[in-house]
Amino acid sequence: MLNALTFLKKVLKVCENKPVIVVDRGPWYPYALKRLGLGYFHETFGERNRIERWFKKLKERTKRFYNNINTKSIKNVEETAKAITLLHNIITQTRSLGGVILT
Repeated sequence: MLNALTFLKKVLKVCENKPVIVVDRGPWYPYALKRLGLGYFHETFGERNRIERWFKKLKERTKRFYNNINTKSIKNVEETAKAITLLHNIITQTRSLGGVILT
């Protein structure tokens, strides 16, 4: 619970307004959110689930690059993420137009 409280305090420093947080089954967030006076609502499926699926995909796709990404420079991380996104979009668009990706 202390980690959640610390994390949320850091997040609030960069927020312009008080955000409304969506939580699922993690019992540590409601306590921390109440302590900070933030609104939240519980949602197991829906928009939050879609976002988590997207991050899961991103993690799976970047896992193979783990040893090749220099995380000491945020610019390297941003460039790698942009390259992965570009490749994904090209492949998706080509397939949707009936094209074939040669590997």
